[in-house]
Amino acid sequence: MSEEVLKENSEQAPQSIDDIIAGLCGFGIEDNEEILTIKASGTQHQLRISNIPTEEEMMALLAVEESKGYLWVQKIKIEILSRAISWIDGISIRTLSPKQRMVKDPTDKSGVFHKDIQVVLRNIIAGWGQEVTQVLWKVLMVHSQKIEDRLIDSFPESAIMTDVERRFFEKAMKEIEDVNKAVIAEEVTNLFKNEGEEAVAQVEADLNKPKE
Repeated sequence: MSEEVLKENSEQAPQSIDDIIAGLCGFGIEDNEEILTIKASGTQHQLRISNIPTEEEMMALLAVEESKGYLWVQKIKIEILSRAISWIDGISIRTLSPKQRMVKDPTDKSGVFHKDIQVVLRNIIAGWGQEVTQVLWKVLMVHSQKIEDRLIDSFPESAIMTDVERRFFEKAMKEIEDVNKAVIAEEVTNLFKNEGEEAVAQVEADLNKPKE
C-alpha cells in the first residue's frame, strides 16, 4: 500500500472497533456483475449468484459426502449453486429473515412442510436439465476466478506456492490417507469376520439338520 493511501486513510474520521469488526462480516462475498435471465417453457426468471462463504462450502461438502464419483460431482454442483444464488426476481435471498426463509417446496408432493429456501432451491435445481446446471456452474466459477485474479494482481506474491503451504497440505493429505486406510482395513476385517461367522453358522446348521 502506498504512503499516499496510508496517509489518506489515517486522516479519515476514526471508527470504533465495533464498526470495524461489523464491517468485516460478509467481507469478500460479491454478487455476479450481471443479472442472469433464464427463459424456458414460456416463462423467465432473473437471478444473481455470488461466491459463497467458506462455511457454506464446508456445509455443501458435508451434505454430499456419502456420494461418490460422477454422482458426487453433480450433487456438489447443485449444492453449491443453491447456496450461491443470492437474488431472484427482485428478492434478496441473503437479507431474508429466518422466518421468511421458510418456504413451500414445490418438489415435495405432500406440500405440508415448509423448508429453508436453500434446501428448496437445491431440490428445484436437481430437477433442471444438466445443461442449465452446467452453464450456471461455469458462470459461478468464472465469477469466482475474476475475484481471485483481481486479488492476485493486488498481492502477486499470493500466487506463489510456499514451502509452509506445501507442508500444510502434505500433512492434511497424509491424515486423510491414514483415515481412509483405517476405514478400509476395518471394513475388510468386518467382511471376513461376517463371512467367517456365516460359514460357521452354515456348518452348524448342516450338522444339526435331521437325517432323512
